[in-house]
Amino acid sequence: MNQESVICAANNVQWYQAIFASHGLNGAIADGMWTSHDRPPPYYSNAVTLASSPVAAQTATIRDLGGTLGSHWSVKDSFSVLELSSLALQPLFEANWIWCDAANAPLPVGSDIVWRRVTTVAELERWEGAWRENGSPATSRVFVPDLLADPAVALFSGERQGAIVAGCAANLSVEAVGFSNLFIAGGDDDRTTAEAVSEVARFGAGVPIVGYERGERLARVGRLGFRTVGKLRVWVTGGD
Repeated sequence: MNQESVICAANNVQWYQAIFASHGLNGAIADGMWTSHDRPPPYYSNAVTLASSPVAAQTATIRDLGGTLGSHWSVKDSFSVLELSSLALQPLFEANWIWCDAANAPLPVGSDIVWRRVTTVAELERWEGAWRENGSPATSRVFVPDLLADPAVALFSGERQGAIVAGCAANLSVEAVGFSNLFIAGGDDDRTTAEAVSEVARFGAGVPIVGYERGERLARVGRLGFRTVGKLRVWVTGGD
């Protein structure tokens, strides 16, 4: 565990807190882990670690959480140190925390995509619709109007001729700005990803840009100035 991965995990938990609060859901932090006993929005876990220890206490909390939640829930192990197979959980995927110092963030490159911050309920509905259509299907709302009132959160919409063709989310914490929920119509590309990162960097106003990626997207952000600073693993109950 290094300090950069700790900052990434903390920023991610603050994103979780913003999303859960916008839905009126609760969470708490203890023993280096954030947990919630509420049913989460799609794609969100009920536990996210903020530190790589104490492993025993974290594992015990996850065991108790499972007794309350029953089936269909998940855990984000931010440092890939937990072994949860004995708790009827199985690995879903592994990813890398990514980090880009503000000075290395890509500059706006200029294209036919116009980027705007989402500020109204109507814009939010269009944005979430495009987000779902481009790789994140969900049966219930994830991004609800109360999220727009959070000054530490920004959703960005990239439009071409009035149609949303790209978007991303940003969340500002003390030491970093989170880059997440990127979507690009017609498949990802370096230029549009760079434009999205540039919007997030501008919102961050000088702090590092952080997040997590895997696969081809990890390679793509590496070409745009990001480096990896740690590994994470998401565990799910069998049948998820």
